[in-house]
Amino acid sequence: EQHPDAEKLYVEKVDLGEESGPRTVVSGLKDYMDTSALTNRRAVLLCNLKPAKMRGIESQAMVLCASIETPDQRTVELLTPPDGAAIGERIMFDGCPGEPLPANQVAKKKVWEAVQPELSTNADRVAMYKNLAFQTSKGPCTVATLKNGAIK
Repeated sequence: EQHPDAEKLYVEKVDLGEESGPRTVVSGLKDYMDTSALTNRRAVLLCNLKPAKMRGIESQAMVLCASIETPDQRTVELLTPPDGAAIGERIMFDGCPGEPLPANQVAKKKVWEAVQPELSTNADRVAMYKNLAFQTSKGPCTVATLKNGAIK
């Protein structure tokens, strides 16, 4: 739904399969897609971030999207897990075992700021960290059409 106090923000309820119920996520996607493009869609979220208030509403995750910007427009698409991937399934990267850092360490060590510039989609529309695919038990995460886009 539209954020009550911000023209460019949505407030989403996202089911991550957690016992505590859906998470509230505030995203700046209003200028790039309407609510029907987000409703009942599967998406990839960054969940080990500290909750952040955005215009008075606490956001408990970040929706990951790919984008390509031209002088005329910016196109944005959701990263999508493959069919059959479990709701709430953790994304893995080959050769990078281990547990995710807790939210306080992600913030303290500025992990997102260091990793984000290395995120993109490749020519096959697969979401990548450097040369490693965003991988689930059912295959890689992709976007609908954006080749060689930045992920934010």
